[in-house]
Amino acid sequence: MRNIRMFATVPVAVALCAVSAQAQQRRITGRVAAQSGEPLQAAAVSVVGTTTGTYTAENGTFSLLIPQAGATLRVRRIGYRQATVPVTAGQEEVNVTLEKDVLQLETQVVTGQATSVSSRNAANAVTVVNTDQLNRAPAQAIDQALQGKVAGAVITQNSGAPGGGTQIQLRGVTSINASSSPLYVVDGVIVNNSAISNGLNAISGASGGNLASNQDQQVNRIADLNPADIENIEVLKGASAGAIYGSSGSNGVIIITTKRGQAGKPVVGYTQRFGTQTQAKKLGSRCFGSGDEVYDFFGDSAVVAMYNAAPVKCQDYEKQLYGEHSLSYESDLSVRGGTNTGTTYYFSGTAKHDGGIQQNTQYNKQSLRANIGQTVGSKLAFHVNSELLHTLTERGLSGNDNNGVAPYTIISATPSFFDFRPKNGVYPVNPFLGVGSNLLQDAALIRTPENVYRLIGSASADYTVFAKDKQSLTLSVLGGIDSYSDQGKLYSPPELYFEPLDDNLPGTVFNVQGNFVNANVNGTLVHKYTTTPFTATTSGGLRKVRRNSQVQTITGRGLPPGMTDVSSALQTFTNESQTANKDFSYFFQEEFLTLSEHLNLTAAVNSERSSVNGDDKKFYSYPKFSASYDMPYLPRYTDNLKFRVAYGRAGNLPPYGNKFTSLITSTDDNVIGGRPSTVLGLSDIHPETSTEIEGGFDWAFFHSRAQLSVTQYRKQVDDLILGAAMAPSTGFSTKIIQSGNQLVNHGTEISLQINPIHTGIFNWVSNTTYAHERGKITQLSVPAFTPGGAFSTSYGTGRIELGKSPTQVYVQVGCNVPLTASGRCTSKKYGSHGDFMPDYQMGFSNDFDIGPVRLSSLLDWRKGGTVINLTNNYFDGGLLADTAVGNARLRTFRTGKPVYAENGTFVKLRELALSYGLPKNVSQMLSRGTATDLRLEFSGRNLYTWTKYTGLDPEVSNFGNQNIRQNQDVTPFPPSRQFFFSLISSF
Repeated sequence: MRNIRMFATVPVAVALCAVSAQAQQRRITGRVAAQSGEPLQAAAVSVVGTTTGTYTAENGTFSLLIPQAGATLRVRRIGYRQATVPVTAGQEEVNVTLEKDVLQLETQVVTGQATSVSSRNAANAVTVVNTDQLNRAPAQAIDQALQGKVAGAVITQNSGAPGGGTQIQLRGVTSINASSSPLYVVDGVIVNNSAISNGLNAISGASGGNLASNQDQQVNRIADLNPADIENIEVLKGASAGAIYGSSGSNGVIIITTKRGQAGKPVVGYTQRFGTQTQAKKLGSRCFGSGDEVYDFFGDSAVVAMYNAAPVKCQDYEKQLYGEHSLSYESDLSVRGGTNTGTTYYFSGTAKHDGGIQQNTQYNKQSLRANIGQTVGSKLAFHVNSELLHTLTERGLSGNDNNGVAPYTIISATPSFFDFRPKNGVYPVNPFLGVGSNLLQDAALIRTPENVYRLIGSASADYTVFAKDKQSLTLSVLGGIDSYSDQGKLYSPPELYFEPLDDNLPGTVFNVQGNFVNANVNGTLVHKYTTTPFTATTSGGLRKVRRNSQVQTITGRGLPPGMTDVSSALQTFTNESQTANKDFSYFFQEEFLTLSEHLNLTAAVNSERSSVNGDDKKFYSYPKFSASYDMPYLPRYTDNLKFRVAYGRAGNLPPYGNKFTSLITSTDDNVIGGRPSTVLGLSDIHPETSTEIEGGFDWAFFHSRAQLSVTQYRKQVDDLILGAAMAPSTGFSTKIIQSGNQLVNHGTEISLQINPIHTGIFNWVSNTTYAHERGKITQLSVPAFTPGGAFSTSYGTGRIELGKSPTQVYVQVGCNVPLTASGRCTSKKYGSHGDFMPDYQMGFSNDFDIGPVRLSSLLDWRKGGTVINLTNNYFDGGLLADTAVGNARLRTFRTGKPVYAENGTFVKLRELALSYGLPKNVSQMLSRGTATDLRLEFSGRNLYTWTKYTGLDPEVSNFGNQNIRQNQDVTPFPPSRQFFFSLISSF
């Protein structure tokens, strides 16, 4: 009975304490507004030193319980600088005015699976790009829209063809053979950024001819996302921040948050864009000045007669092929709002078409998004985010070519007095190329459609287990899926002059079907304890990730006229690959904010296992530690000075199947069997590991009108996965090895944001970024080698060598060439700074608001970085052989310098936009009283490039997304300038 009475008194005591606490509190009301007087809804109002808080209503008002003796309120809202307001005893009402956070000095950044912190207290250098910065000028893909805006990110567009094809490297090389792509997370969903080849090599012969190749001008799938739906992007650039994603965070993490609904009446946004594009640069063709010059070159009277009969002696082949100015358009419609029952919503739809500069090239996108949130009482909140996407891309024929079919191969071998244009509906056969290719016929008849259907969706729930004055406990659960189907086709009809290539089977078709599914489930408990001296946030949980893929390709040769199905082909080649990865991890994190929020300490560990590891049951740990200190005593004109340091470890998973020695199917006397592959797997393979330490400071001064951020980092990558040669007597040619291989990166990142003018009618915001990075191979257990798949040193290629940069450029010099009779080949590094990586990279963006006029610009400057210009090799072997340009190259070769390695320095005008906001009365009149804002905008992307590079574009990569085989320029699709006129409105 005594125990029963004791337990019975517990709820009574709790109730009495609650009544007592309630009696010691009183209610206060208030209003939060901007400096313009406009009420601010969804502003967070909290009592300092407690977990008590609320949000403002649509009219900016709030109501809150505070202690009788008074308290201090902290008011925060995205896009505004936080304010702390003391409330005295007896005060019943408070009005708060927030200043615009023009430089985003107090934006929230991710620190864990379900935690974030104000950038004012962040201990890592995290770049946040908001929707306005991302969408200054229309871009085909979000990675293109990030160019020049993230210090420490080298973002390169691999080809000028429509649809994307971009690679991002964050803080240098992180592997030799593993993936270089950052991890992308969209609304908590770990999404796929793979790229599938469309089979161009089936007709170009770039990599054997029948199977897909990374030289096929691939599009990475992050291009599918709609930039207009994105609220912000956070770039975690290194392992010290990416450790929370364990064995997938070594290359950095890009966290994308899409737009959500907000309380209040619905706001409708509509944007309509129209535009076109033009070729940005031409290589030009040789013009023969006389029949005698023609004879001196060709030694053929028939060719001279052809020249004399030609009505146009110097045709512009590039204009004929790349002179399309088809209409591009984009229509975006969105609805955003909320109800008084706790429902918020954001719906959007997009239809986009980018016409290419070549016939039968284009990029199309349609997307539908629905983001819905619902609160149930004061403890439970749901969010559902979903996007349905379809893209159709046609990129034409370009790139490395061994069969004389790519446009610049044909142009390099054809004198400009030959006319490719059809006569009486018939394209003339090219007599100057053995296969007779006609570049205009190829463009008209070769089709390369790639259809992608994709669903990205997530559902999350946040449940407040309990919330008291000093502490709270929240359970967060999230499940997400990314599923897409990629259907690609290449069709080269039999009537093309270069068919039947070398197989006597005219007509080629290549089909690829790829199916990919990523799924992840996260569960996190977050406990927050707040008291006057400190705030402690403890979080922990688990994550499961599944990644499945299936890619089937089939090449058909020998097609009847008019037939496009593979089943009609006389000869077929098939291939299929399947992968299935399973990852599981636990994580724990402790954040400690103390000394009046001046000191922030964080410690975390993520322990993870994966099915691609040799031991799929072994857990590998990825810890991180960080600290930041906000100086309490500041120099003159200084508003905030924070020093920070962070340490972390992250991984890069082994390629699928490397732990096995695979079996290759073969037949012997019609009996099917298998034999071991010549590549010996590694049974104890495990993730490559990046260990990073970074330090720096953030200095805000002149009343937060300027901020300087400086970061230094060192990243060490251990256990690089390489292949080592084996003696033929073993039955293997190569074995996978891992121990004893290491590279180290170090670099500097600087960003300067200033708001030098901020008046009622004139506002100027400028942002400058700088990044320098260098790497070195510090341990190597195999002899120096040239990376597989790269071109030979006679052109210029990469080389992995102890004590040298992993991206150094190696070349042959002093070799026999035409016009020289002697010489000896030697290989050496190209120049004192010969490296694929730039010496440094800078971005300069400026935004001017003058009344209703807005002007934005972005310059991207990349200093140094060697590009291997193999496009010139095609021309040197043909029509430039006896020209001044060609002879100059040969003279350069004799001096011991490489012919095709060039300095890739450039400055690009990435973005330029000029817009005008119509007066409200004009907007109302034009929209019959429905529009609240109407803006006209002219914009352009990649409008001009300043460079001494002799090729089409120093931004190029024949091998797609690679860590070390970058900057190989082989007759790519030329870049284009894009121009748009936009009508942007809200209702």
